[in-house]
Amino acid sequence: MAVAASTKRFLKDYPEALIGGAGAVFVGAGVSMGAGYPSWASLLTEVGEELGVKSGELHDLAALAQWSIQENGSATQVRNVIKEQIGVEHAVPKTLEIIARLPVKFIWTTNYDRLVERAFGGVNRPIDTVSGAADLALRATPGATRLFKMHGSVERLDDVVISTDDYELYRSKRGAFLPLLQAHLSSMSMLFLGISFTDPNIRHVLSLIRESFTSEPPEHFAIVRPPQRDDYKTDAEFEARSTQHKLWSRDLKRYGLVVVEIDDYAEVPELLRQVERRVAARRVWVSGSWPPEAGDEIAKVYSVAQAIGRLVGDRNRDLVSGAGLVVGSASIAGFLDALRSSGGWDLERRLIARPFPQPIPGAASDRAQWAALRAELARIAGVVVFVGGMKIDPSSSTPVIAGGVLDEFEVAKAADCFVIPIGSTGGAAAQISDSLIGSAIDASGHNALRPTDDELKELARADITVEEIAKLVAEILTRIDRRV
Repeated sequence: MAVAASTKRFLKDYPEALIGGAGAVFVGAGVSMGAGYPSWASLLTEVGEELGVKSGELHDLAALAQWSIQENGSATQVRNVIKEQIGVEHAVPKTLEIIARLPVKFIWTTNYDRLVERAFGGVNRPIDTVSGAADLALRATPGATRLFKMHGSVERLDDVVISTDDYELYRSKRGAFLPLLQAHLSSMSMLFLGISFTDPNIRHVLSLIRESFTSEPPEHFAIVRPPQRDDYKTDAEFEARSTQHKLWSRDLKRYGLVVVEIDDYAEVPELLRQVERRVAARRVWVSGSWPPEAGDEIAKVYSVAQAIGRLVGDRNRDLVSGAGLVVGSASIAGFLDALRSSGGWDLERRLIARPFPQPIPGAASDRAQWAALRAELARIAGVVVFVGGMKIDPSSSTPVIAGGVLDEFEVAKAADCFVIPIGSTGGAAAQISDSLIGSAIDASGHNALRPTDDELKELARADITVEEIAKLVAEILTRIDRRV
C-alpha cells in the first residue's frame, strides 16, 4: 500500500525535531480510552441520568457537569465519578511505552489519569508532573520530562477542569499554563495523539492555539483515525460523522496541524516505533575493550575508537558509550574533540553515557546489572560499532576475547541495531566480523542491519589505515541515513 504524503512528512520531520530537542507531545482522550478509561460521555452517564439527561445526546458535556454541581450544591458527585472510573489502573498502552523512550522533554495532556507517569516509571525515567498552576513554580528535576496536565489530575480532584465554570474561569485559575503552551507551540513540533472532533477538551486547546497564531503557524502533527462504518449503527450516521471528520481535518490546517490518517489505532505503535528507529539511527554506540597490558595493538585500537568518536561528532550524531577503559575513553575523547572544533557543547543531549560499575579487586561484577545496562544501551542506539574486544583472563593472566563485547553484539542484534565490526582491530570485533560475512542478516535495502561482505572484509584488512576505516564507516552511516 502506498504511504500517504503526510505520513512520509511526519516520519521525516518529527524525528528530526526530536533529535534537535524540539519535539513535544500532546496526549488526547483517545489514548486513555484505548487503555480502557471511559470517554467523557461515558464518564458522565450516571450524572446525566440523575438529571434526566442522556449524556450521549448532549454535545456540551461541561454543561452537564455544571448542572450537576448546581443541582447538588457541590462538585462532590462529579468528583466521585472521576475517582471511581479514572482512579483505577489500566495497563499502559504501547503508544505511551514508546513515548516514554523517546527524547521528549515536554508532554501536554487534558487527561486526568496517570498513564503517562506510569509509562515513564516503567523505564525508570524521571518525570515532573505539573497539574496545578502552583506546580509551575516548583524547581524542575534535572533531566526529567515535564508533564503538563492542563485540566488537573485524578490525584487532586479538588482542582480539575470539568464544568462550564472551570472552562470559563480557566484564565483566572490556570492562566499560567497558557504562555508555556503557546511558547512550546511556537518553538517546537507538537505531536497530537488520541484527538478527535468530538473531544470538547481539544476544542478548548485548539482555541488557545488559534489565539497565538494568525498566519503561518509552526508545523505540528496529529495522528487521527477517520470514522469507520463499523463504528455506527446506520449508514446515515456514518456519513454524517465522516463529513464532519473531513471538514475538521481540513480545519486543523488553520492551527498548523498536519493530519496523519490511520485506519486503526493499532497502527499508532508501529508509526511511533518507526519514529523511534529513526531517532536511534542517529545514535552510535562504540562498543569494545582492550586491556592496557595486552601488547602493542592498544595504539591502533585507541586510534580507531577515537576516530570513530570524532566521526560521530562531525556527522552531528549522538555518541552512546559504556565509558570503559581505552575504547570508551578514546571514543569520548574523539567525540569531544569534534564538538570542541565545531564550537558545539551540547553534551547534555548528545553524549549518552552509561558507565559500567567496576567491582573492587577480587570481587565479582554484578552480571545482572551489566546485562541491564547493555540492553539499555542497545535500545538507545541504532548503530553499534565494535572496536577490539579483549580482556585479561585472571586465571592465566593472558589476553582472551572479551565475552562481554560478544554479549553486546547479541543484545544489539536483538534490538535490531545496525552492527559495524572493525575486524582489523582484533578480539571480539574480528570474531563478530567473521560471523557476519556470508550470514543471512540483511546487508542491503530498507532492512539492512550490517555492512556488505566486501565492506566487512575491507574493515578486517590487516593493513587498513585509521583514515580508511573512518572513511568507510562514514559511507556506511550515510547509507543508513538513506535507509531510514
